[in-house]
Amino acid sequence: MIPDVTVLSTADFHSSVWTNKQYIAVGLAEHTNVSYIESMGLRAPTASKADVARLASRVGRGLRRSDGEISVSNVRIISPKVIPYHGVGVVRAINRRLVGATLARQLDPAPGSVLWTFSPLTYGLEDLHSTVVYHSVDLLHTLPGVPREALLAAEEQLLARADHVIASSVGVANHLTGLGSRPAIWENVADVEKFSSAASCDRDEHVVFAGNLTPTKVNFQLVEDIVQRGIKVRLAGPVSIDGVSDESRLQKLLSHPNVEYLGKLSLDQLAVVCGRAKVGIIPYHMNEYTSGVFPLKVYEYMAAGMAVVCTPIESVVAADPEGVVIAESENFATEVADVLRNWTVEKSAMSSRFAHGHSWSRRIEQARALLAGDGTS
Repeated sequence: MIPDVTVLSTADFHSSVWTNKQYIAVGLAEHTNVSYIESMGLRAPTASKADVARLASRVGRGLRRSDGEISVSNVRIISPKVIPYHGVGVVRAINRRLVGATLARQLDPAPGSVLWTFSPLTYGLEDLHSTVVYHSVDLLHTLPGVPREALLAAEEQLLARADHVIASSVGVANHLTGLGSRPAIWENVADVEKFSSAASCDRDEHVVFAGNLTPTKVNFQLVEDIVQRGIKVRLAGPVSIDGVSDESRLQKLLSHPNVEYLGKLSLDQLAVVCGRAKVGIIPYHMNEYTSGVFPLKVYEYMAAGMAVVCTPIESVVAADPEGVVIAESENFATEVADVLRNWTVEKSAMSSRFAHGHSWSRRIEQARALLAGDGTS
């Protein structure tokens, strides 16, 4: 048996793209009771369409609930009531009182319970739990619009309290080590069973990118370079989810005849798309934020039997996954064309087999062992 777990997330549970937060919560719920606290909105909202829609959705969900929570797959989902301007000291003081008056009462954690937090900004929730796991999957303080200094200060305080510290990449681990911590590295993994089951030997001659289409991470110019070569590209995922928009550049890309925008897909739909493509791309910028990113799509692509071409982001270069081609920006389109031309069924099968060592099922067992006291921190 493992103790009850509270997951403090930086994403809403029903986000169109699932990441570590939802997978950890649902996986642990197979072994214990889990409360999932949705995003506190670390980035101050703007007047953008995406932010207005997100706020309206959050308010609408709140109005439809009598107690602010619903039950999904044995996970209790809670939307926190806080003011999303965390860079202001007075607001943080108010939020701490709000969290104490609302979340503490809703959670009412049992003795021995665990806080598994993906956010450094906890507003004292760690004081309600016996054990604290800080699972850092991004360099959150580098994102545009977030209260950088407030997040860094909160992170230092959390590291001093945490019983276990986990980093999702070498870049994140280096950052936490610089703050005096000794994190374990748990690289992002994937639902490899779902993606490998959708793999097909009959594939189209096209390339796929799946993920958030935001200029914070994605270098749209690299995708343009690919389609200018006559290669067809399918794009799937939400647009400007981090509040940063490059509308004209993105619209130009989406209007290209060699680009097909699939919108937001379910994981099942995405697995089918990947299983019919030959190459998956990760055309990320090289910047402070992406230095801490290890994309889940690395092993999703591989499990589906795709070849993978990725810019030299620090975490992927350090992990050196077998079969992933690292390409500099100036050679990215050339490498994609070469990998597409040389794709074979045999290489596809090898890629899928390699990915099976990086599954969520194994990661959840690792998390369970950690909480049961027989894992490593």
